[in-house]
Amino acid sequence: MDRIRPKIIVFGWPSHLGGADTKLAHLLALLHKEVEFIVVPNEKRHLDGPFWPNYLRNLGIHSCLLDQLPRRLNGFALALSNQCFFSHQICHRAKDRGLTVVWSSEMMWHHEGELDAVRNGLIDRVLYTSRIQKEVLSPNYGKIPGFITGNYIDPVQFPFTERRRAGFTIGRLSRPAPEKYPEDFPVFYECLQLPECRFRVMAWDEKLASKYRWHHFDHRWDLLTAEKENTVQFLNSLDLFVYPLGHFFTESWGRSTVEAMLTGTIPLVPPGHHLDELIVHGKTGYICNDFREYQEWANKLFFDYPARQTMARQCRDHALNNLCNTEQHRRTWLEVFQ
Repeated sequence: MDRIRPKIIVFGWPSHLGGADTKLAHLLALLHKEVEFIVVPNEKRHLDGPFWPNYLRNLGIHSCLLDQLPRRLNGFALALSNQCFFSHQICHRAKDRGLTVVWSSEMMWHHEGELDAVRNGLIDRVLYTSRIQKEVLSPNYGKIPGFITGNYIDPVQFPFTERRRAGFTIGRLSRPAPEKYPEDFPVFYECLQLPECRFRVMAWDEKLASKYRWHHFDHRWDLLTAEKENTVQFLNSLDLFVYPLGHFFTESWGRSTVEAMLTGTIPLVPPGHHLDELIVHGKTGYICNDFREYQEWANKLFFDYPARQTMARQCRDHALNNLCNTEQHRRTWLEVFQ
């Protein structure tokens, strides 16, 4: 007898930009054979775009607006860091239709209206990306069942590339949130004292430009807007993924760091984040306690090409076998919907 597939209505929309929406794109591909998905965007315009509606159709996934759903449903409502899920009463309407509501903040904070929904009994299960995120958020969830699901990244979409080019480039990729950047960011890169080094950043926007208006970005810098380049193309242009973070920001997982590792870009990151769980210090990158350690390890890798080659391959192997194990992630997610 065929196993009955769980029915999951996802409230949100996949994207190439932003951790949660990118996560959703990979999650749909991971589970589409095991789960019956319907994807419901916040706005009608998403259904009219050329790429993602085709992406969903190719996976055999239906999409529609909330008002087009039947009044009574069974199954699960899933939302990943959807800013409108509570503020636009989407959660309430999903619950009224009879769905079991599964929510993931994805961030290190609670969203607008989220705790009101908790108090009103609207959320049935919560998801965490990491242990460090659970420690911060779980006290406000009370006895709601929780699952640590992490982040699945399809390794096939981030192929390894051997760096054989002349020149040396460091950079970073993240959503354009000023709080994710240290106050001294451009000087931080330049004072690593890497000879003839280029600096590349994506995604850059007006808020970041305003934050660093005191700095003159010279010919060494490429400041790219969101999706200016394909993510893989951008990561392949880097030798090192140098990722200092703002002093008041905590990374709940670190998706772009693992994407970088899959392509063979070596990460240098700060301690005190879930990044500690992603990187094997000295083997698949470096956890740097202060600026001098960033400078030390960046220069070591700059001048030792064979060591850089070896570590790049180790980054790929670790991410592939330990962080992005397809079957392990599939089992973890299916447990949520039992």
